[in-house]
Parts: sequence; C-alpha cells; structure tokens
Amino acid sequence: MLDLMIDTEETFLTGAQAAEFLGVKSATLYAYASRGLIESFPADNGRERNYRLSDLIKLRQAARGVKTTKDAETPTWTGPAIKSSITEIRNDAHAYRGQNALDLALANEPFELVAELLWDTQNSSHKAWKKIKPLAIPKQLKAAASSEVDYLDLLKLLLVSEEMVDPVARKLLADDVFDTARRLIVTMSLTPGLADNRDQYIADSDFPIAQTILNALSGNKSRERARLINCALVICADHELNASALAARIAASCDASLYSCLLSALGTFSGSLHGSASKRAEDIVISSQKFKTARAWLKDYLRQYDSIPGFGTGLYATGDPRAKILIDAAEAFSSKSSHLRRLLEIVACIREQLGTEPNLDIGLAAISYALSLPPGSGSTIFAISRTAGWIAHSIEQRMYGGAIRPRARYIGKT
Repeated sequence: MLDLMIDTEETFLTGAQAAEFLGVKSATLYAYASRGLIESFPADNGRERNYRLSDLIKLRQAARGVKTTKDAETPTWTGPAIKSSITEIRNDAHAYRGQNALDLALANEPFELVAELLWDTQNSSHKAWKKIKPLAIPKQLKAAASSEVDYLDLLKLLLVSEEMVDPVARKLLADDVFDTARRLIVTMSLTPGLADNRDQYIADSDFPIAQTILNALSGNKSRERARLINCALVICADHELNASALAARIAASCDASLYSCLLSALGTFSGSLHGSASKRAEDIVISSQKFKTARAWLKDYLRQYDSIPGFGTGLYATGDPRAKILIDAAEAFSSKSSHLRRLLEIVACIREQLGTEPNLDIGLAAISYALSLPPGSGSTIFAISRTAGWIAHSIEQRMYGGAIRPRARYIGKT
C-alpha cells in the first residue's frame, strides 16, 4: 500500500493506483466517484482519470472512523426541515396525503384527480377539468415556439407573459387560485405543440392532460399511449422537499404570486442536476450507439466521466421504485425501439458492474422511447406533472406564514 506520509498537496494517483490505495476494485472506485465521494481529473493523455491523494486519504480515514476538520467536509446540504402534509417518502415508495403514488399510477388514476389530491380540494371528479378553457397564448410565446427552443424555456416565457397580462395579482390564498392553477396546467400541456399547430386541449378524454401532451408532442391521440403518459404524470407529480419544491416554498413564504412561485421552481428544475437530467440520460443512450455493447460503452464512458446521468439515488435503499414502474411499463408497451433496447442493456450493465440502480430520469427516457416521442420529452412531461406539486407546496407554505430564512454556517476567515 502507498505511504500515508506522502506530501498530498499536489499529488495525484492514476485509477489503478487509487484503487490499490483504497484496497478496492476499479469498478468500486468509479462508483465512489459517481456518488461524489471523490473527484477525478483528466490525465495528460486525455483518456484516463486521475485522483487527488488527499481526497483518497479522507475517504479511507472516514471508512475507519477518523474525523476530519469541519472546513474539509464534503460540501453537502440537505436543506431545512419543513413541516408538510403533502408527500411522504417511504422506504419503498412515496405517498400523496397518505395514498401510495405508485398504486395510484398502476390503477390508472387520472392525473387531474392526483392534482386535486395534492391540493386537498376534496374534488373527487375531474369533470371540472373537461370544462376548462386554456389561457390565451401570448403572441411572443407563439413567435418563440419552434423545434429548436427548449420547452422549459417556453414555460418560463409563458409564466412571465401571463403574469404581465393578468389584471389580477393571483395571490396564493385567493378564492380562485385553483381555477387559475388548472388553467395554467392545461395551457402548459398544449404548449409543446405550438410550433406544429397541435395546441388543442383534448378535454373529452379519460386522461385530458396526458392526451393533450401526447398530441402536442407527437400528433398521436391513442388512448393506450395517453394511459402511459398519465402513469408518468401521476408518479412525477411531487416528491417531497426537492430543490424545486423548496424554491417554490421560499418564494411563497415571501408572498410572491402563483406565477412567480412557479417561475422560481421552474428555474431550479431546469438545471442539469434536476429536471433536465432526463435529457442527459437520453444523451448517454445516443452516445452508446457507436459501441457494439453497453459494456464497451461503459468502460469508455468511465474513463472520461465520474457520474452517469440517470443512476443512483440517496432516498431509496434498493433503488428508485418510480424508475422500475416506468421502465416496466415502457418495456411492456413496446420493445421495438432500438433506443429502448439499448437503454435496457445499459441499465443491466451498470447494475452488474457498479451495483447502481436507475432513477426517475431513466424511467422517463424509457417512456419517451417506447412512445417514439421527440428528444427531451421526458423533461417536458416531468415539468408539467411537477407543476401540480409546486402549486401544492406554494399554497401550503403561504398558509403557514412567515418567510423561510435559513442560516449559514460560516467557515471563512475570522
């Protein structure tokens, strides 16, 4: 083993040396890097990765129970603990106000009723959704819509535009807030079809929002395909206090409008480590196509990158159950897609080689491939669905009152 007394300030080890130092296999070393426990750096040859010796020492000491100084701790933050009665993350699933979300999805519960459940409106019928009229589409939104424009950017523009033209401030505790919320979600669901004149709200469907999204994205109106999208919508509607939900709650605690709360959430959601991660999961499938096998792709990929988009979660001990539901549903619906087949190969390979399970982002990519939807559709479905949760969190936080103001733990110069 390498000597611990080496000057560690600028010392780097190769992957083989790092694995030897930690006493682990190369696959385990890569798993450490993918989970953010250590950081890797490009080697001079551009093909391999190097590891900082000081990071390896801390990791080995941590495994032995040796404490490090507070200013050398891994920068992690789990956020404040906020009381909520909306969603509970359990060991094997998540529940909306006590009802298992996966069971709701498998029972084909319409997304519209799941939104009502999250909002605690006591509305057990989605007849009201069939009578909704979408918001008027602003001219600037129609002008901006094209296949090259990211859907999440269109949503941001929609929220800003609607707030500018709305004569009412749309306070979160207003009597008509849920009417506005429903109209917003309906309008969001047809927005992906603006560029292709597929922006019709299909209100007479068993799954109005899912059917509208399907038509907007692909021009298809199949009930079975809409059922699959509805499953994804139900599963994605909320997931407790994630980053975007917290952003919505912070805005709400400051008495921001409904539009501004959603814009705060959407801005956070659009980051590559949150809602846009599904697009990154699609990217790895595309990049893997030039390799004959998923195993060959993985070996090459880990030479260049530490983490694999769409894999790993710290919330479920045995893997993300949302991913399993969506992957199984996609595979049962269609196994003809070459992209879906490669995605399934990648999942099996990473599970075998790294012991890491897929998360929701892979599940959304699987649904998109099964339905032959355009690239990025997983993030689109995710954003529309999660809007229901953001609205629930915003209203609940405003009812509590008081501004959210976390404190910093100062670690700078004294």
